[in-house]
Amino acid sequence: MKQQEDITRLLHRLDRLGVREVCVAAGARNAPLVAALTSSTGIRLWHFFEERCAGFFALGRALVDGRPVAVVTTSGTAAAELLPSVIEAYYQGRPLIVVTADRPARYRRSGAPQAIEQEGLFGVYAEVLAEDAPWTARMPLHINLPLDEPLRPVTGIAFSGV
Repeated sequence: MKQQEDITRLLHRLDRLGVREVCVAAGARNAPLVAALTSSTGIRLWHFFEERCAGFFALGRALVDGRPVAVVTTSGTAAAELLPSVIEAYYQGRPLIVVTADRPARYRRSGAPQAIEQEGLFGVYAEVLAEDAPWTARMPLHINLPLDEPLRPVTGIAFSGV
């Protein structure tokens, strides 16, 4: 139940931030989030096999109209592949939102597969804000979403399309 609430809250947050395009590099850990995005209305999805390409494509989309574009990855080193595009977005002042699925918090520092320290992964190049904190959209935003097992899809979210 918590997983469903977390994903629903995340998608509503992306909607409030003005996201209408999401670049997805799917994997096992972010599968529930990808399912929720796929079944959502008012959002355009772009699918990628590789995270680095997804990040730079998202940055390019943000350059086109200045609107925030999100990029969603699975856990572990997949998230680290976004660092180059996050740095570029930082220096260009572009509204890139990075959403990284993560292993459960209890796996941190355990040596479990794909359990790298994702919180703060992008250092000074991305903001990490509380859910209700305002975002200036002048630098990237990193949202890390720990998901616990069993991973279950969430469906039927509607983006406002504003």
